[in-house]
Amino acid sequence: MAQVTKKVSNSKRRQIDALVEQSAKALNQARPDLCEQLCMRIDQIQPGNADAASMRGVIASRRGYLPQAVQLFRQAVAVAPRRCEFHANLAAIHLMQGEAVAALESYRRALALKPYQLQIQMGCASALVALSRFDEAVSLMQSAHKQKPRDTAVLMKLFHICHAADRMPDAEAALQQLLAIDPAHVEAHCRYGELLLEAGRKPEGEREIREVLRLDPDYADAARPLSVLKRYSECDADVTLLAGMYERSSEGSPEQLKLAFAYGKVLDDLGEYDAAFDCFAQGNAILAAERHYDQDQELAHLQMVMQTYTPAVVQQQAAIDDASPLFIVGMPHSGGALVEQLLGAHPDVAVRGECGCLEEALQRCSSQDAPLSLEAMADWQPEQWQALGQRYLELLHSDSATCYTDSTLSNIRLIGAIHCALPKARIIHVRRDPLDTCLSIYRNSLFGSASGYENNLGQLGYYYRMYLQLMQHWRDVLPTGAICEVEYALLVSDPETEMRKLLDYCGLEPNDACLQPDHGDLADAVAAWKHYEKQLQPLVKILGVTA
Repeated sequence: MAQVTKKVSNSKRRQIDALVEQSAKALNQARPDLCEQLCMRIDQIQPGNADAASMRGVIASRRGYLPQAVQLFRQAVAVAPRRCEFHANLAAIHLMQGEAVAALESYRRALALKPYQLQIQMGCASALVALSRFDEAVSLMQSAHKQKPRDTAVLMKLFHICHAADRMPDAEAALQQLLAIDPAHVEAHCRYGELLLEAGRKPEGEREIREVLRLDPDYADAARPLSVLKRYSECDADVTLLAGMYERSSEGSPEQLKLAFAYGKVLDDLGEYDAAFDCFAQGNAILAAERHYDQDQELAHLQMVMQTYTPAVVQQQAAIDDASPLFIVGMPHSGGALVEQLLGAHPDVAVRGECGCLEEALQRCSSQDAPLSLEAMADWQPEQWQALGQRYLELLHSDSATCYTDSTLSNIRLIGAIHCALPKARIIHVRRDPLDTCLSIYRNSLFGSASGYENNLGQLGYYYRMYLQLMQHWRDVLPTGAICEVEYALLVSDPETEMRKLLDYCGLEPNDACLQPDHGDLADAVAAWKHYEKQLQPLVKILGVTA
């Protein structure tokens, strides 16, 4: 039911309308202080005005105060439930907070009011992708494409969804259609080049990246694919080009952010490690200013996870015998992707990647009347864990494979829930040298998950230390042998022995395709931290390792 605001006279209504127009103008001109002053004047005339609440919500979101933004957008929706833009604004903030189910609900309310509003359709598709509901997202964007067949934004969105769904022929087709409409579309050429490079079609991919730089010599998104085209051994024309792009970028800009990591990779190739680290540090400083990481809150949450999953809790198990899930857990850049690649080469294994199925299953167990919490889950009985396990399997199973990999990063804190809901599931923990892991996270933080801890060496070290405690907790409370430990260094030096051990744990027959990695020069990734020993001293001290 809509909340009722104070009725005002016609003259005051005209005054409010004028103030709303001025506030919106100030917001569009990036003058948030003036906008807030005008919103206060609106509230003085009509407390609880929906437009004022919405504009304050936009200001809060731009400042990174997302919970406050949610509260303000909810206030706007409550007062004016027929305004689709308020529902859409609320949905966007939910999505930014990783609350995909809530985002989808709000987007669908907005679409019920304006079914063909393109931006809302694309937002709804993003929520569906976050929930790994790719077919629905593709269908929604295909419908939008039929409405506006020459809209390049729709085709670009369709590409991103198909790419996320690993539907590469459809992703390529979307880009080809887009470029047929606009042959000079720089982003489309760049994404097409990246797609072709991913597919191993290096000459075609390089041609697209060169076309990007011909159209726009300072297009920062082209720096990353250009930097990974080869291992640089000399200061050639591409190195000079990237150096110039980096030097011309504005201090702290999004362009400098992308260029810092790309140019840093090239400098690392060339053995200029001090200069490379300076680039990585610059990029991470920009990211840290954007992400507002709360270290105390994050570490306290992990402590709460360990306090919740006691030996008594993990004994409350579902009666599910399904052993098909293969959960690959560990820190980012610890070798999980390599393990998944090798397992995926087995004919009986389907790769689901970072599918987020367990997170979605948990969200489906939650409701506004009964929100899910660690405290609530500690009291779950076997039948509740059974419901979670069944929901997860419904989301995971997509074909007739014997096993399915799930490498979702957040599963590291859900291992207790995994064991309770799916007691026969295999849990594979991939370990790598702590300093190599942390360095890889730090130098690739732009391209991974935006957790926040990865942009500061101190915060990274403290998170890693807590991760070690968390994994030890799971070993202590779960039955012996519930977790299979895979060593990245051994996987590189003796992949056949390590993979045979892993296949046996997974109940899979040995297969030659799984025994030899095809993943570039993996040996260079072992002990790479030694090139940066001086810069990594904060990590060395926090982790207590011997450099």
